[in-house]
Amino acid sequence: MTKEEILDIVGSAAREAQIRDDVCSRSLLIGLNEYFGFIPDEVIRASFSLCGGAGASSGSCGCYTCGLLAIGLKYNAPLEDELDDPDLQSIGQQKFMEYRDRFIKEMGSTLCPELQKQVFGRGFDFKNPEDAAAFFADKEHHIKCAQIVEKAARLTAEMLLEDEEN
Repeated sequence: MTKEEILDIVGSAAREAQIRDDVCSRSLLIGLNEYFGFIPDEVIRASFSLCGGAGASSGSCGCYTCGLLAIGLKYNAPLEDELDDPDLQSIGQQKFMEYRDRFIKEMGSTLCPELQKQVFGRGFDFKNPEDAAAFFADKEHHIKCAQIVEKAARLTAEMLLEDEEN
């Protein structure tokens, strides 16, 4: 399977999960797991709490935070190993900072309202009842958010694939 085919599988699965479920954070992990398969069901279940900008707080994008979870699952050392060799922590740290930089370069921001501006023309503050109501009044919001979810899933998968290529 080519890299592009893998990215298509991951991106499509993430997009379809977002359209079906309207949970950006979980949809990204569902998409990644379509190919990679290393993300435990418990992590996917828990990721629901990160949607809407990390717990509907309009903070860090749910796709960004869940991309970090996937990067962490792949690159962070088990705690016991890290306690034995504290230098192992720097490997995971290097990877999550690289992911942060790539995400910002590709997406423009790690913040949910800033990413919403790209597809809605404005950001929403889910802590504000009027803003939340306006967001959900758009009957296509889940489809519009799917654009971000797919793009973020492909970006995350691309980084996860790099070590497989080498």
